[in-house]
Amino acid sequence: MSQATRVHLGASSLELLARSDTAEFIHPSWMHLGDPPNYEARSDTGTLKSRARAWAKRLLRRGGVAAEGDPALYARTNFRPWMFTKGDRLPFEDSSIGFIYSEHVFEHFRYDILTDLLAESLRVLKPGGVIRTVVPDADYRTYEKPEMSGYPNPSMAFSHPNKHKIRWNNYLLAQTLKFVGLEPKSLVWCDEDGRFIAENPAEAYRGRKVADAEMVYTLRYVQRKKSLIVDGLKVT
Repeated sequence: MSQATRVHLGASSLELLARSDTAEFIHPSWMHLGDPPNYEARSDTGTLKSRARAWAKRLLRRGGVAAEGDPALYARTNFRPWMFTKGDRLPFEDSSIGFIYSEHVFEHFRYDILTDLLAESLRVLKPGGVIRTVVPDADYRTYEKPEMSGYPNPSMAFSHPNKHKIRWNNYLLAQTLKFVGLEPKSLVWCDEDGRFIAENPAEAYRGRKVADAEMVYTLRYVQRKKSLIVDGLKVT
């Protein structure tokens, strides 16, 4: 079993993070679970916008290294190739993890598999542990157009790993976290009237005991801050 106390779910392309965030995520407290580095294949099947973003970061050398999968970066991380299917378990002991983070990953899971993954997250979180979920606010967002139907390509099969299989909004995500036994706490979202709401995490958790305040009280490491961000707290 890993001695990590923080888990990054769906971690891939660490070199495309801003340098300051790369430094944050290579801290030895993290275990990164994700796809093996595969920049070209992922870019070729993404949208024009996502391909342009990745290309620009590489051109400007804003990532931690110049090329995908550079062993100098990945050797400094606790990185493990990972997939999650029905019946799988996370590779951690019960109540051993203080913080779980996932950014723009949960929209790629089938709903029944995602609820299994959240239930596993509940199992491994310490009392006061938090899972922070960052996903596209598919329909209610007003800071950009709603997500197109069948994103990123309507003709792409739903079995494709890049396909968005769930259209998240604040109400659905919060209810899903509650369904598996976590206490939801919305931080950034648009409501059904289109109002954009952003809470300061430190204020949102005022008076609550959390297992990893250093990560819970800030959003500094979130790459796409104009997203739907909802936490699930394991109540003590």
